[in-house]
Amino acid sequence: MLPLSGDVPSAVDPPSGCRFRTRCPHAVEECALSRPAARDVTPGHTAACLLPF
Repeated sequence: MLPLSGDVPSAVDPPSGCRFRTRCPHAVEECALSRPAARDVTPGHTAACLLPF
């Protein structure tokens, strides 16, 4: 797993869409528009991401 760079988003005023998009090196425009739902990736591991794994 890669460490995230940048500042942690504000819990009081979070960014629109995906809460991690401001720190994600793979973020695309859609990440600012919609909040991803959590989904199972592997047994015991869930992720909330708009991009395919």
